[in-house]
Amino acid sequence: MTKNSLKLCLSLGLLFFALTAAATTNNAEQTLDTKIAGIMKPWMQQRGIPGAVVEVYSNGVPHAYYFGYADKDKTMPVSGNTIFEVGSITKLFTCLLLAQEVLQKDLSLNDVTADYIPEFQTQTKTPFWKITLRHLATHTASLPYDEPGTVKTDRQALSYFSRWRAPVNIGQSWAYSNVGMGLLGYILENKMHRPINNLYQNNILSPLGMTPIGTTIPEQYESYRAKGYNRAGDFMPPRDYIFPAANAIKASGNDMQKFLRASLLLQGTPFHIANAMRLTQTPFASSGTYQQGLGWVVIPLQRLNGVWVLPKKSNSVGPLPSRQLSSLQTKFNARAIIEKTGTLDGFRSYIGVIPATQSGVVLLTNRYPAFGDTTRIGHQLLLIASR
Repeated sequence: MTKNSLKLCLSLGLLFFALTAAATTNNAEQTLDTKIAGIMKPWMQQRGIPGAVVEVYSNGVPHAYYFGYADKDKTMPVSGNTIFEVGSITKLFTCLLLAQEVLQKDLSLNDVTADYIPEFQTQTKTPFWKITLRHLATHTASLPYDEPGTVKTDRQALSYFSRWRAPVNIGQSWAYSNVGMGLLGYILENKMHRPINNLYQNNILSPLGMTPIGTTIPEQYESYRAKGYNRAGDFMPPRDYIFPAANAIKASGNDMQKFLRASLLLQGTPFHIANAMRLTQTPFASSGTYQQGLGWVVIPLQRLNGVWVLPKKSNSVGPLPSRQLSSLQTKFNARAIIEKTGTLDGFRSYIGVIPATQSGVVLLTNRYPAFGDTTRIGHQLLLIASR
């Protein structure tokens, strides 16, 4: 064989390899696309969901899918710029701020809540002298799910909870609490001397290259806002929140893909955010088959015959028996589903990651489906992305 013939064979071989690799990648993408559409379209039709976004990382590679309408009356299609209410996924941003302060040693998870809330300091018997920042961030402070209906402002809320008494022992019961996360946001504002939305924008949104929206939508982005619809299919107008740190963030699919990337600690994530993200995803309390990080729920996984096995998880908001994990037990687990859901009258959201496979999913919808439905679909999407 001549030298030129050898070069030609090598060139043809390399070309064949490149074409084969490209075809394999395209087939894998088509398979992922087909599977995601096969889950989302029937579900949306069955539940009457007008619009949805699915942001995916599969083995470190991003994908994005948009379905239906942001406004069903105007038939305005969902896009990567459509802004959804993410509900309680806001709590992940709040806990990320806390983790940044802890790593900078400006706060400690063992700090007592009353030290940072002047309204509580005049009450010597208040349980907030025992409730720590760790309790607030892990829903183990025994606080109620929401403030009473008679409370209309943050000042009224602080006055009410200054007289509140814990129904069970602090740290021994898990009960999901918007109040606890709202108080954590109030503490961060007091400690850092800035409004919570300013903290989100400067410490998280801007470093990740997300749109500077946060808890309020500036006028120039208002046209991208999705309309939210309740279970009956009626439009739910936007509302204000007493504790915005619990559920008030708005974000587009494009923005949430950037947050998802940071949640997976992928290359390019700013150092101070990556370290804080890992701390938030570390379990600090345990309840039944799952563990509680700072905002995130951690569900350990097992691999059986090449498939991730997901243990049963209760959809209860508590109270449930819980225990605080020791320093030896607070270990980051990459072989777990680390997730969070968000619920508002007109919106439902889910974010979940499996760090071991560099895979993750964000699901945003503009209608509230059946209880537990979004988590079920989120798990299906996430397990597909992780194969």
